[in-house]
Amino acid sequence: MSNVNDALSQYPGSGISPLETGNLQPLAALFGADVERAISLLSRFNNAVFIAEEQAEKGIITATVNKFCHDASGQAIKEVLRIDARQFINISGSQPEKRLAEVVTVLGNKREKILLVITSLEEFAGDKRLVELLQDIVKKSSLPMLGMTTLDGFRQLEKIPQLAASLQFILSEKLPQVNKRDKSVLIIGATSLLGSAVYQLFSREYKSVRGTGFSKAAALGFDKLDVTSGEEIKQYFSGHSGFDVVVYIAGEADADVAEKERERARALNVDAVSSLARYAKDCKFVYISSEYVFDGSSGPYGSDSPARPINYYGRTKLEGEQVSLKSFPDALVVRFGALYGYNGPGDKKTSVSKLIVSLDNPEPLKADNVQIKHPLLLEDAARTLLKLLDYESSGIYQTNGPEGLNKQEMAEQIAAARNELTGHVFSYPITGVEQTGVAAKPLNTHMVNVDTPRPFKEGVRFMLLKQKTSKEKAVHGH
Repeated sequence: MSNVNDALSQYPGSGISPLETGNLQPLAALFGADVERAISLLSRFNNAVFIAEEQAEKGIITATVNKFCHDASGQAIKEVLRIDARQFINISGSQPEKRLAEVVTVLGNKREKILLVITSLEEFAGDKRLVELLQDIVKKSSLPMLGMTTLDGFRQLEKIPQLAASLQFILSEKLPQVNKRDKSVLIIGATSLLGSAVYQLFSREYKSVRGTGFSKAAALGFDKLDVTSGEEIKQYFSGHSGFDVVVYIAGEADADVAEKERERARALNVDAVSSLARYAKDCKFVYISSEYVFDGSSGPYGSDSPARPINYYGRTKLEGEQVSLKSFPDALVVRFGALYGYNGPGDKKTSVSKLIVSLDNPEPLKADNVQIKHPLLLEDAARTLLKLLDYESSGIYQTNGPEGLNKQEMAEQIAAARNELTGHVFSYPITGVEQTGVAAKPLNTHMVNVDTPRPFKEGVRFMLLKQKTSKEKAVHGH
């Protein structure tokens, strides 16, 4: 550690110190999934920030540093510098940004050999000068940075969307559950694209899970419930009471359909929540919302950024949020970006699944190159929801993909992933056009993530493999 020590000798007692690492395999096992994601994000975006309980800080940081800073033989390949933000600011006097800039400059020429670890990262949010410097470090990739904060700390950082949107937050798994989560959960809309993924995950993780649907309920083994009927909701909850958690996913999710069928969209996205509030008593209520509550003109957006929807769908989702938060104590609202994934052949079509089908056609593909989406894999969305419930979170949180892509760029990445997986080459041009539709579409609804999902190329690869396996099983009768 001599290089780091030499560089830091001029800052004694300043909250800056080398971080010693050791081979702590039990910690790596304990935080395995989070560690792997942190390393992936560090490699891709040059930063990752854990959101975790304070008692987990040492373990999760140490496990990540061990893996990221050592090669396969266990040899150290990076030196680790830790800054305790709280101590650093207290000791640095009136110009903490000047001292931090000096440290970054001193270490900058060793950037390939250094990992910067900043704990209590939210402390920087209180100083505009430190925020600007941290933003500069992240955007210019001056040094690879691993950060640490709590959920309350994340809320402080989220109030500065320009900074927070550049940070790759990881909502860490809470310390392992000894037993299955001892709660009863109702998923309303379990036959939907997202509802199916949430039901599959929650059925493995919770003691008791029921699901409802409407037109496909009987075929898929779920309870039938028309959420636009107050009487049906009343009857359902008189026969199935006492749910600890109720997750509402049964809304109209197509902006163009909502624009044309306004009465139905309002009944599903707003009025049903009011009916549920009358009969679903003493439960943790979760409302699934959308990035379309924003107008897309002035992102990135934190959860408390002004919501100004530009189409009817966005307006109904915003009203649904408001009714949920007003009607249910401790309601949780989760805004998701553009969802994609594969549950089975009966899935509702998404932008991604439509592009996959288009790449089977022997002709050039025209795809929108104007609207920027932040696509999010179903499994990642469901896992984020589970973790937010583990943290007993309430209020509004957001998750969308870490990259902004238009449909032309998505199509190019899908074609490349299919080529790698199957050897299927799409040999026709993929060209950009401006999309048309009944509803106005926001240009770029980039939201601050409470939990960064996997990048699009990784997610599409996962989806295509799942689709391929499912089709092979169907052919062989499994």
